[in-house]
Amino acid sequence: MRGGDTAIQAQEAADSAVVARARRGDRAAFDQLYVKHRDRVYTLCLNLCGDRDRAEDLLQETFVRAYRALPGFRGRSRFTTWLHRIAVNLCHETARRSRRRADPPTVAADANTEVVDNVRAALMRLRPQHRVVLVLRYHQSLSYREIAEVLNWSLARVKVTLHRAKRAFKDAYLKLDDCEP
Repeated sequence: MRGGDTAIQAQEAADSAVVARARRGDRAAFDQLYVKHRDRVYTLCLNLCGDRDRAEDLLQETFVRAYRALPGFRGRSRFTTWLHRIAVNLCHETARRSRRRADPPTVAADANTEVVDNVRAALMRLRPQHRVVLVLRYHQSLSYREIAEVLNWSLARVKVTLHRAKRAFKDAYLKLDDCEP
């Protein structure tokens, strides 16, 4: 077993203990889970919706839903996988409700670099299923199997969609230069 695998297993075991306490109603344990996972969930939401304020709202709603559903969490998947599934479903649900957009959503300015802004802009031009699979794979570093669990897809569908998403992203990114004045 590689050292990285051991570290991941140790982290999963620690998460399982905290999740078990939270399931029994320990609010401090749930707060611990929130602190540990909020940045990744926020970034996932931001990359899926493209708006900082909306991502903040989605982050909060994700954890509200997780808190309410935690007694039903049976541990068949990792807690992080379950939490990602809640966030992705919520982002899709929100996007469906506000499908009235004629223009693509504006991408919030990021303090990092122009490249980050361009990546986010290209992501926002993609179909939602392409966007989500790219974000889960390359930003959240989920394995193909974890992505399949989060999205409730087959492994084959994940692979095919990811392949198509990479091509679509490349096209969208290259077209950004065509739109520049």
